[in-house]
Amino acid sequence: MTKIIESNYIFCPYCSSRLTTLKIDGVQKKVCTYCNWTHHPSVGQASVGLIFRKNKVLLVKRNREPHKNTWGFPAGFVEYGESPIDALKREIRQEVGLIVKKATFIKFIQSNEDPRSPGHFLFFYWVTTQGKIKNNDPKENQEIAWFNIKNPPEIGWPSHKKLFQILQTKTGITKIKRGKI
Repeated sequence: MTKIIESNYIFCPYCSSRLTTLKIDGVQKKVCTYCNWTHHPSVGQASVGLIFRKNKVLLVKRNREPHKNTWGFPAGFVEYGESPIDALKREIRQEVGLIVKKATFIKFIQSNEDPRSPGHFLFFYWVTTQGKIKNNDPKENQEIAWFNIKNPPEIGWPSHKKLFQILQTKTGITKIKRGKI
């Protein structure tokens, strides 16, 4: 189980009363005994796209922390009301200007590698796209480029690095396409 650092609420966000910690169903929870609000921590979600063309993979170079100046797959948080697949389509269009034609689920992991959302869920997809790449958000990405699988740049996110290493193996792409990793 991933160790998640939960929000450190001291006061109730509804009535401003001081919170107390109680054990509910075997789990320590922050509770307001005045208005009966209970803090149920939840984790964020992000969708990640692996996009290939002619034995090359599309990567983005981050222009902000965390992992500024390193490369990774196009990715982003799932917004409230979105599904992971909808977020994937939105993020790829926003970040790299491509339209998702097909997305096949590969793998999901829980990760502590992003301090903005400890313990969040990452949904990885094998993606087929159309269009030409374009850096639609230079504040987020310094650069977008295709890389040969055998010669990657510095990859920042540990989970992206791990998937890239699998891609570099003899059967990696086949395993990922079939969701067997």
